[in-house]
Amino acid sequence: MTALAATLDNALIKLVLLIGLWGTLPTSIADDMTPLSLCNPERHPDVMAYEPASLCAEIEVPEAEGDNPRMMTLSVVVLPATTRERVADPIVLLAGGPGQSAIEVAPDWSARFENLRKTRDFLIIDQRGTGSSSSLACSEHLDPVLESLETQTASVEEALAAQIAALRECLAHLDADPTHYTSRDAAVDLEFVRQHLDYPALNLFGISYGTRMAFIYARHYPASVRSLILDAVAPTNMLIPERVALDADIAFQMIERECQSNPSCQSAFPNLQQKLEQAEAFLRDLDQDLLAIDPLTGERTFAKPDPRLINRLLRSALYSRGLRQLVPLAISEAAEGRLEVLLGMGAVLNPESPSSGISLGMMASVLCSEDMTQMESMQHGEIFDNALQELLIEICGFWPHQAVGQEYFEPLRSDTPALLMSGTLDPITPPSYAKEAMKSLTAAQHIEILGGTHGVGHLGCMPDLIETFLDDLSNPKLDTTCTRSIEPRPFFTSHAGPFAGDSDEEALHD
Repeated sequence: MTALAATLDNALIKLVLLIGLWGTLPTSIADDMTPLSLCNPERHPDVMAYEPASLCAEIEVPEAEGDNPRMMTLSVVVLPATTRERVADPIVLLAGGPGQSAIEVAPDWSARFENLRKTRDFLIIDQRGTGSSSSLACSEHLDPVLESLETQTASVEEALAAQIAALRECLAHLDADPTHYTSRDAAVDLEFVRQHLDYPALNLFGISYGTRMAFIYARHYPASVRSLILDAVAPTNMLIPERVALDADIAFQMIERECQSNPSCQSAFPNLQQKLEQAEAFLRDLDQDLLAIDPLTGERTFAKPDPRLINRLLRSALYSRGLRQLVPLAISEAAEGRLEVLLGMGAVLNPESPSSGISLGMMASVLCSEDMTQMESMQHGEIFDNALQELLIEICGFWPHQAVGQEYFEPLRSDTPALLMSGTLDPITPPSYAKEAMKSLTAAQHIEILGGTHGVGHLGCMPDLIETFLDDLSNPKLDTTCTRSIEPRPFFTSHAGPFAGDSDEEALHD
């Protein structure tokens, strides 16, 4: 049971986010003067297991312009196009977070979009401060803290304090200046790599925070962008921490309405919000440790968990189409003191390493210098609290950062062809943000997936639509009829599965 505390608090940090043959190489790759060579399987085992022809480079760039003499290393991977019909402009994966390693998620992402690699290289760069690019993850300090929390009962406050202390300790030993690890700095890096590899222009595939990176790069280097593919849109005039709780409230209310509109679900869970309040009250009033059985290992443990952890785990679960199916059942069970479904959700969200997959220091460098400079007050919702803002208020108090100028928050004005995608059920980047961004994009179209949550580009026919968009940017409007079959997944009304009458056929669209 105590593993749930670490799982939930770590999920709070992540917020997230996100998952042959080879053809001829680009001229720049074949050129002896370029640094790309076959990747080292020991350094990038997952990439090489997915694509044995993967090419890698470690490129040194200045940490900052001017008198700062420090150099930093960018880790770059190229997955070559798989046919001889290769065109010159690659697709660039811009990962989420902020703080996610693009190289770490590249195999899963690439497997979902193999149709796009038939004719284009995939260019994957760990953004500065993440993964293998001079990481600010502080894992050597954070991992032991999070691992220790898995062996003891910890409140949200205790877990937060332990992480803050570990991050402070990391900062004292950090061989980097965090003020130079912002989104603008990363855009400069990307342009340097583009020129270094002699790519004429880029197709930017941004996911969540990665869409923000796409907007920033396109603003500063418009001639270097062929197209924008933006999934779960977070434009520069959206303050990422501002509506974390409010948009999660809306996503939860959609679950309530959806459940109440179906007789089977309504009968099983007649008042979901009341049940959630009962679950949290049950834990607040608990005067002894509670028995819980780990659904994966069968391990029996006793603990008295913090009631706020239910709230935070559920918010994380709203990101996933699969975990969203379990939310009503998890709440109903927890209200009766049975936490096994919640534990199962926590096990899915819990990474192998407590701080793997996200660079908390890089997240701080980005959000403390950008979005948090515009935040005036804490924005809590009726149902959810603002865990991200709570974390950042503490971190930004000591993490080095420099406020960006007001022009940073202006919307991107561009005539670059753009495809924007949103999930109606997304708890962090709902369609309203994409619709707002569309106002200043003159060659853009927006696809909203009614059954989508956070990230929809891989669902159903969406990869085919993206391919059509890329192949002919002059196409004024895509036929999105095929997306209507991507409906919300049915809720589990018991441990046996979804309510009666639902078919397994819908799962084929994922």
